[in-house]
Amino acid sequence: MKAAYVKAPYQCIVKEVELRELARDEVLVKVKACSVCGHDMIMAAYGAEDWQPFGHEVSGVVEKTGADVRNVSVGDTVVLESGTFDRFSAASRNGRVDLDNKGPNFWLKGSDTMGFAESVIVPREVCVPYNGLSFAAASIVEPLGVALDLAKTADIKLNNDVLVIGLGPIGLMAVKLAKAMGARNVYGAELSGSEARIALAKKWGAADVILSDKEKLEAYPFPRGGVDRVLVTAPPATIPAGLSVCSIGGILAFLGIDYGPGAFVTFDSNLVHVNKLQLRSSFASPALYFPECLDLIKSGVIPAEELITQTFPLEEIGTAIQRFSEDKQTAVKAVMLADRA
Repeated sequence: MKAAYVKAPYQCIVKEVELRELARDEVLVKVKACSVCGHDMIMAAYGAEDWQPFGHEVSGVVEKTGADVRNVSVGDTVVLESGTFDRFSAASRNGRVDLDNKGPNFWLKGSDTMGFAESVIVPREVCVPYNGLSFAAASIVEPLGVALDLAKTADIKLNNDVLVIGLGPIGLMAVKLAKAMGARNVYGAELSGSEARIALAKKWGAADVILSDKEKLEAYPFPRGGVDRVLVTAPPATIPAGLSVCSIGGILAFLGIDYGPGAFVTFDSNLVHVNKLQLRSSFASPALYFPECLDLIKSGVIPAEELITQTFPLEEIGTAIQRFSEDKQTAVKAVMLADRA
């Protein structure tokens, strides 16, 4: 079978590999779709020092199961959680599965393949059966879980004004979720030139999009003088500006990451203290809420396929990722499809 491997900068190869036998608690999944995540782009740009498999936003069909697998059967369509909790941990047994990310996964087990491959071996725990969605739409479930975790962390209330900083796929879905959760006005902040993302944000309910490279957030005339909730999917450097536009009692939830000096930010602690602001971290590991996300897509709350601006076969992954990285105007979400007919 074929599998893709990446090495920075933007080098991809597709080669023939032979998978090992399944363990008793493992599942062989035929990959039907795998969407490209921002993390994949980071690996392709500078994160992969040596060849490694990649891709974790996966939908597919169960090809084979180990002897002890009971939660799925051959022929089931499944989406794959990118990480799970350890059901035997103290945190899980205390009812906080969200605090444990040490469960079985297909990231850290020395996988020969991941999502950008014809097939992948995964632990039974990560398989979530579904029906009624295209494989492309189902591949959006994993990043939707990230957006939903962010929205839940921000605790959006009815009639809140909300600002979403960063309008990549996760930020765009956060805009849609905020509206569905009862926000009064939802604003986006994005760099100019991202026409497709800006247009989709407005289509999905954003009252306005602030071009953050042309206008300071602090200068924007919010109707209430600020916003009740800020959701950050951009680098941490945007957190101080986000805090500055929070109304009294506001909450800023963030998931944007950076490395090296970019991981450090400075803000006015007196502003946070006097205005009783809260800074909350969203980290969707373990990956939760997949059944809820499937329902959100099926019901049309999240029109997942509207995010997808590019599809490609496995054999073209190198040129597809390079093309996607260079397309700042029209690219929103790229998906590898096994069958594009």
